[in-house]
Amino acid sequence: MFDSENTLTHNLRNQIRDLKDASVRETQQQFVLEGIRACTDVLNADAVPDTVVLRSDAKEQSIELADNFSARGSVVVQCGVKDMEKISQTKNAQDILCVLPYLVEKEIGDRVLVLDSVSDPGNVGTIIRTAAWFGLTDVILGEGCADLYNDKTIRSTAGSMFAVNILRKKNIYSTLAGLHSHTKIATVARNGVLLRNAEVPGKYAIVIGSEAHGLPKEVVQLCNVQVTIQGGHGTESLNAAIAAAILCYEVSNE
Repeated sequence: MFDSENTLTHNLRNQIRDLKDASVRETQQQFVLEGIRACTDVLNADAVPDTVVLRSDAKEQSIELADNFSARGSVVVQCGVKDMEKISQTKNAQDILCVLPYLVEKEIGDRVLVLDSVSDPGNVGTIIRTAAWFGLTDVILGEGCADLYNDKTIRSTAGSMFAVNILRKKNIYSTLAGLHSHTKIATVARNGVLLRNAEVPGKYAIVIGSEAHGLPKEVVQLCNVQVTIQGGHGTESLNAAIAAAILCYEVSNE
């Protein structure tokens, strides 16, 4: 059981509030997750928050979560409604909040999704969620992608950020050049083969560019295969998250 006398100090409140700023997150190497569902995902992933903030009127389920985190070694502090509103990154403050260290980046596995300049955080989060659903091992975020630890990105992952290895702020050219044993599959707007008709081995990296500009030709040239999603019918392009979902589905059924 956590110490119910341990309350949120002024300094700690300010430190957590400042994590709304991306530059502060980078310096501290910490990010925030809020709410029962998100914190349950943290618990199920065996992750250990540095700090857990529990509102004084928290639901029983949130209190149980705090107890579990305390047993793992997290510092649990309590606060009032107004303080929780000050540190919350959402419109409606939740009754439990976790401050976590940045995720550890692991070695790249066999089934990889690479994003180049996908700048919308909702798209990036949804793509991570989709990749995890279809059993991909890694999502690599190029330098022009939305921040993984942006609140909207985190919420869009729906907890799946703990289910797949995510590498961030990577140079797309050196990353692809280093994937020597992977078949690199570039998505292009036209003149590519259908992914279902391509020979996809056990180790692959699917590369998706921004909706506005697609992949630079220099990136496409680093790839072994070019694929196009059939369709169009007068529309210019697919949403990046939808395109990723189609490609993940097709490659998972190879």
